[in-house]
Amino acid sequence: MEDNNQKNEQLLLEMAKELENKNKTIWHCMWVIMAVSIAAMMAGLFITALLIPDGPWQLVANIGLCVVFLIPCFYALKLEVSVGAYKCKNCGCEIVPTYTQALNAMHMGTTRYLKCPKCNKRTWCKKVLNK
Repeated sequence: MEDNNQKNEQLLLEMAKELENKNKTIWHCMWVIMAVSIAAMMAGLFITALLIPDGPWQLVANIGLCVVFLIPCFYALKLEVSVGAYKCKNCGCEIVPTYTQALNAMHMGTTRYLKCPKCNKRTWCKKVLNK
């Protein structure tokens, strides 16, 4: 019986470690997606500035590039929400916002301005990867 308990504990620790590694991988993938999409948008804007003469077509091309840039941004946000939680500064509660809440919340880097369900205060919550 004691041997089974030790095996179960070891299995749980291994599963937790595996989940943490997957979360870190997803987190890094999110940042790679954002970096590549920003670089592609900048290159596209530079190319349109050089190849398309000034006028309405250049404006249409630039607006199209910006719209296409938003697609990976929404996907990266979905990845960000699926990994970890946000820690409330006031009470230390870990908040897992919905996609809509995260989309509507102001943010700076890895912090978001969220309302804590425990203390009912809005504060800048820092992202933590392990729940």
